[in-house]
Amino acid sequence: MEKNQRNIQTKRRLLAETLIVIIITILLFLIFNKFSSIIPVIPAIYLLIEKRKRHRSWSDIGFKIKNIFSDLRMNWYLVLLVGVISPLLTFMIGKYCIPGFTDHVKSRLPMDINVIAPTIITITISTFLEEVIFRGFLQGRLEWFIPPTKSIIISSCIFTLMHYSSGSIPIVALDMLGIFVDSIIYGIIFTKTKNLFASWIGHYLSDLIGIVCLFFLI
Repeated sequence: MEKNQRNIQTKRRLLAETLIVIIITILLFLIFNKFSSIIPVIPAIYLLIEKRKRHRSWSDIGFKIKNIFSDLRMNWYLVLLVGVISPLLTFMIGKYCIPGFTDHVKSRLPMDINVIAPTIITITISTFLEEVIFRGFLQGRLEWFIPPTKSIIISSCIFTLMHYSSGSIPIVALDMLGIFVDSIIYGIIFTKTKNLFASWIGHYLSDLIGIVCLFFLI
């Protein structure tokens, strides 16, 4: 009986911690939008502290490098969809159907895509951190308390909000829709594999191909 009560208290405390970190991150983003690229580091710091405090393994968070090839093989169609088809389709629609879309996307990127090496380094680091934050922490933690479908949707809504950049309605709508759909697929990959490396590869390919389109096809 006492053990069950301790488990309930622990779950309540974890839920409270999760909600507090999420709310603080969102509020800071809304108030200090200019620092949007570094604000999501807050959940990552909490995740590391919580891991150490409660003696969690790296595998518990989603760092399963040994399973990467089998997870990718089982989910290759999702990685192909989000990593190749989605960025190409979004770019083509934006370029040929919505004037100004490509300029809008370039303006919200935290780097100069004309400088190739720093761009690749930035994409590599940022996409991995985003997967740790939005899949490893946010989605993974929410799945302890609510069904995976709801946790994917909630984490994807926050992920999309964190990438918001003002502009005309058609441009912003397409940009946000593309980000939201991609995030849903990243979330599905993570739910199926519990492997951050699997969802990260899909995310990394998506951003890399998107940058290639902006760099060579404009």
